[in-house]
Amino acid sequence: MKKKDRTAELILAISSGILLGLSWPTFGFIPLIFVAFIPLLFLEGILQCRAKKFSWKLMRYSFITFLVFGVITTGWVARVSIAAGISTVILNATVMMLFFQLYHLIRVSVFESRDRGQWVLIPVWIAFEFLHYHWELNFPWLNLGNAFADSVKIIQWYDITGILGGTLWILISNVLLYKIARKVIKKDPFKHILAGCIATLLVIIVPIVISLIKYYSYEEQSDPVTVVVYQPNNDPFGEQYSLSTNQIIDSMFFRTEPLLGPDVDFILGPESALQDHTWEHELDNALYIGRIRKGLEAKAPNAAVVIGSSTYKLYAQGEPLEPTARQYGKRDLYYDAYNTELYIDTTRILQKHHKSRLTPGVERMPYIKYLPFIENFAMDLGGTVGSLGVDKEQKPFVSSNYKFKPAPLICYESIFGEYATKFIRNGANVIFISTNDGWWGNTQGYKQHCAYASLLAIETRRDIARSANTGTSCTINQRGDISNATGYWTPAAFKATINLCDKTTTYVKYGDYIAHVALILLMVLTMITIINNITIRSIKMGDKRW
Repeated sequence: MKKKDRTAELILAISSGILLGLSWPTFGFIPLIFVAFIPLLFLEGILQCRAKKFSWKLMRYSFITFLVFGVITTGWVARVSIAAGISTVILNATVMMLFFQLYHLIRVSVFESRDRGQWVLIPVWIAFEFLHYHWELNFPWLNLGNAFADSVKIIQWYDITGILGGTLWILISNVLLYKIARKVIKKDPFKHILAGCIATLLVIIVPIVISLIKYYSYEEQSDPVTVVVYQPNNDPFGEQYSLSTNQIIDSMFFRTEPLLGPDVDFILGPESALQDHTWEHELDNALYIGRIRKGLEAKAPNAAVVIGSSTYKLYAQGEPLEPTARQYGKRDLYYDAYNTELYIDTTRILQKHHKSRLTPGVERMPYIKYLPFIENFAMDLGGTVGSLGVDKEQKPFVSSNYKFKPAPLICYESIFGEYATKFIRNGANVIFISTNDGWWGNTQGYKQHCAYASLLAIETRRDIARSANTGTSCTINQRGDISNATGYWTPAAFKATINLCDKTTTYVKYGDYIAHVALILLMVLTMITIINNITIRSIKMGDKRW
């Protein structure tokens, strides 16, 4: 191969990575996402022609594409740890590369022509994104539908499709535009090119028009919740874990006191704010729980505090152990550690939710049930180190008058749309997000995380109150509009009114049904590919015998 050919191929690979990266929130130019795959699709076609069939060289080039994409969009992970940043970008690029190669193998096997079968990318890529929601190396941060997080006016139909509907839209647009470009290069008849242009414009414009109509016609019913959101701004690399629980509680009531009164329904605090490390069977009698209740009685008697904590469950003798269970010292006792959200009001009823979508490598080491030794490689970011326990059912908190049913999402959980719908189906009429975005410094990390919450608001049509240790605390309405956003690295508290909602969206009802259709298509295509290859090999072997 000539050097100039290799250079051209490398340019195509890098171009797709740059286009994907520069389309991403919260700094990108969103129209680029509709053409970002085109250079890579051209490269795939070129390599097929050169190889006359499958090309394993595509793995090298597509890895470069997705590596560039990852560095531009998630390079900020290195702010936590260089090793975490490198491994996140490389692992994600590797998985993307493998699925793109799967697309290539299926397309070339089923459609031998370079100009046919690009639509196969759609079910393959959606299957990949669905996998990223459900396996233990989950990282749906770069799922394509997230690209519209800063453009909520044009994706109001996410209440029907979820984020994967955005992925479908992007992939269809890329494939259609690629085919138009191929027709132009081949000098196809003008009427064929024009027909392709019209079809592509309709695919892009019609969803935008529908969304704008939905956005400007949508009205929230007035069913108010008054919430005070607290942002303590404690340094997560030290201060958060050195301050006592009493200091945290004093700070919370000191900063929120001017905003409190009988009209307040909730005080919302961030993830992992209370580091008292309490056994759950002793929570009701914990001194800090009593202090919070006394504070509420004096300052906001009708309110509840929803705030993050670290708690532990001690297993009873003979109780089945989860894979995350740890031995307590050298004794024959075992316990689980949790990243917990607490619901505390002036009654004796204490509610808790355990974070169940955990950050790989930090809060959960993947597949420890089968590979227990990798637990030794868990990253220490302060607090509890190693794999945490999870809840098996997603239940909202319920106020004593049964009116308020907030879904308590902790940090990473807020980007898992179908997971969040389980709270809604169990009755949640508002969403609270508690997070700690200080790990990433003043980077795109905390900005992207906040923007993604807008997508969740649209998918579920639930108002959201969001408390960050630092980063962006805010409220988000059911159309995805962000209000009351706080500044980075600034202690803050604000009072806001959001609305309850009991509607059930199509997405809440059916979840990621687009992925289920994609998986069926992928299984059918895979079977056809296998049968074709077996048939071709049989024919070749028959020819040799003859």
